[in-house]
Amino acid sequence: LFTRAKYRVILVTSLKASDIRTTSSLGLKLLKDYLAYAESGKLIDTGVRKSGMPVNSFEESIMNAIIKKGYEVDAQVGSLNYSIDLAIKDPKDSSKYILAVECDGATYHSSYSARTNDRLRQQVLEGLGWEFFRIWSIDWRRDPQQELDSLDKRIKELTEKNSINI
Repeated sequence: LFTRAKYRVILVTSLKASDIRTTSSLGLKLLKDYLAYAESGKLIDTGVRKSGMPVNSFEESIMNAIIKKGYEVDAQVGSLNYSIDLAIKDPKDSSKYILAVECDGATYHSSYSARTNDRLRQQVLEGLGWEFFRIWSIDWRRDPQQELDSLDKRIKELTEKNSINI
């Protein structure tokens, strides 16, 4: 089930996800999941996975710097074949993430185009409710402290915003 649609997909069917019985057929399972998504507008909870390990030394250096600032952070958080490089936990509620940190490391360079890297990945994350922060490797190498300060400022803004919304 793939589409090149940029803004909207219109699905016309008399089938509902509940009409499809669970089978061993991967195709039917995918169709059932797609119909469930079309009905609810929410992705099926496939469970968040995390490897816990950054994929390269660049991400590892950022992760270690964030930890030294006193924040909890997980690496490679996601589901299915999509993951966020680093996810920072909410300082006031460690059961949820407050910020996705994307790096222009291995995942970034494996995407098929700059548009996918820069715009679509961020749109997907924001569409799922994530706040987004990107760290470019060239900026990190030039002045890691400035990048870390910007990140710290963003985390504090989000923590304050979440405190007000509660």
